[in-house]
Amino acid sequence: MPLSPAPTNPKEPPDTLFVAEPDFMARSSTMGFRFMLVGIGPHAKRTYIKHFKDLAAERRGEIVAAVDLVANRNQMERYAKEHLPKAELILVPQFAHSMPMDVQDRLTAVVRVLQIDCIIVSTEPERHKLYGLWAIGLGLHVIMDKPLSTRKDALNCPTQAVGIADDYNELLAAYRMLQTRKRTMFLINSHRRFHPGFLGTINFITEMREKTGCPVTSLVSTHCDGQWRLPHEIVDQHYHPFRYGYGKISHSGYHFLDTCYKFFEAGWTPDKRPDEIEMVATFFRPNDFMFALSHEEHSRVLGRDAYNSHAKYSADELRSHMRDMGELDAMLQITFKRDCCVTGMAQLNLFHTGFSRRDWVDHGSNPDLYKGCGRVKHESHEIRSGPFQTIVIDSRQANDKHDRSKPSSTELGSDNHFEVQTWRNCGVLGEMQPLKTYTVSQLDQRYDNEATGLYMEHIKRGVLHEALEFLEGRRSINDLTTNLPDHSIPATMMSAAYMSYVRRERGLSPVTHIDVSYMNDTATATIREGDLQVPGLPDSPPLSVDIPDPSPPIEPLSVLV
Repeated sequence: MPLSPAPTNPKEPPDTLFVAEPDFMARSSTMGFRFMLVGIGPHAKRTYIKHFKDLAAERRGEIVAAVDLVANRNQMERYAKEHLPKAELILVPQFAHSMPMDVQDRLTAVVRVLQIDCIIVSTEPERHKLYGLWAIGLGLHVIMDKPLSTRKDALNCPTQAVGIADDYNELLAAYRMLQTRKRTMFLINSHRRFHPGFLGTINFITEMREKTGCPVTSLVSTHCDGQWRLPHEIVDQHYHPFRYGYGKISHSGYHFLDTCYKFFEAGWTPDKRPDEIEMVATFFRPNDFMFALSHEEHSRVLGRDAYNSHAKYSADELRSHMRDMGELDAMLQITFKRDCCVTGMAQLNLFHTGFSRRDWVDHGSNPDLYKGCGRVKHESHEIRSGPFQTIVIDSRQANDKHDRSKPSSTELGSDNHFEVQTWRNCGVLGEMQPLKTYTVSQLDQRYDNEATGLYMEHIKRGVLHEALEFLEGRRSINDLTTNLPDHSIPATMMSAAYMSYVRRERGLSPVTHIDVSYMNDTATATIREGDLQVPGLPDSPPLSVDIPDPSPPIEPLSVLV
């Protein structure tokens, strides 16, 4: 059924709640379970909307309602007409600290009339908690993109830094209260939990723990987006922004805090799991980047005429605009302790800056800020279990243009390069060979996957299959891979990373302590109370700088994932 036309009243306020209003009751019945998608951004388009076409054909699930911002009305109506023709389109105003009552009422009415089973939260992360609490309040199932939350000025203000952990705990408390009267799922789409390479690595770690009793003793993980964002883009872009006082950790960084936790957890036993975690963070921010590669050097490298024709700000203006911006790159040193003994150490290198294929200035009118613009991903992990095992994961692309309609090679530098090496003390373990190498194709066969095209895009639908297995009664709540209660440690480590940086900037020890307790093998992490006391400056965000919005915006706020 086509969407109703938008109102044409020129006096209509730009931030008024608007709903495309076809006749709800005249709709034909949908197939399978019913989902509402909140946030129609690049990630949602490439994962949820794409994969629901197959799920609808299988009569398992369907997106029956989709939510985005009033400000995006024109493009959302065009997109929905082509890609979500059967879905109710709801357009809401942008909001900050609480969901307006009229928005709640309208969304709740849609949920009840369309008998929606599950809410998919794919907005920018500052709004995740608000939509999550609303969905829990209605007793609904939830799928939420990572990270669970972030806060504006998280690296400038201690209250905002710890607020990330507070947001997780508020969601968890509401979810647990709901479980006293109804069994629901609240899945966090941390998709590496579904990746055969990481599942295989966890199995290797668990096997070593069972054979030797040795946990993971060290981890070095590196992820690089391979992007080169020009100075005016750093200032202006709303998609994966730095302008709001957070950056890389709040973008893809949560994935690696989560994989760090899952790798170490696989080696824990009741007497060797940590009761304390120490976090130390170092950040590389936009003004640091401009010191490394100045305005003038950008111009010289990219061509003066081309660069200067797009450079919107002077060097002094950039310095002012970038003063309070979030991290481009982060290095996190994490120490796991038990009874004051170090049980494991991790170094997480989370980089926006690195090898890129960008050699142009102008992205054009409709750039692919999610996967395009010269982005080239590099990722590696080295996981050691004492003297018995080293696991090396390596995934490196050389190209920024991925043709997902064709199978990709798994060779080094190709779109789907992914390799796992296991180096094992074969003499002690009674094995024949010290080194084994697994390609992505072998891992596909080992875990019965049938991935085609760009491999990571296939993995990202794993959360949808898990959700449907739970809804269909084929998976119990205890068998969920990524349910909310299992994210206490990574969510708190994310919060502690920002707190560590705030403490460093205010002349305090950057070491931020996390206390860890367990109930029924589920960890609960809490930033130590003493580390939350940050004297010396007013506990408020720094003086904000008036950064003009680009016109038109390169990407709307609703599509941050």
